[in-house]
Amino acid sequence: MEFQKLKVYGIIICIGFTVFGFAKTLEKTVFICNSTTSSKYHLKKNCRGLNACKKPTIETTLIDTREHGRTLCGWKD
Repeated sequence: MEFQKLKVYGIIICIGFTVFGFAKTLEKTVFICNSTTSSKYHLKKNCRGLNACKKPTIETTLIDTREHGRTLCGWKD
């Protein structure tokens, strides 16, 4: 019986770490061009995908960019 309880607690702890890790990934800092036509996010502030951006570059979170329909830049610099 005690082994079953430990097994269940272990599973709960593993699920908790997985959810926490996923949440931390969504809080990751990314960069976007503050333009109405921009549709990508960038992992680095100096990504060459931002070279054509005429507006300021904004630092934001991954979850924010995905909520607004942005996708990862093809350069991934």
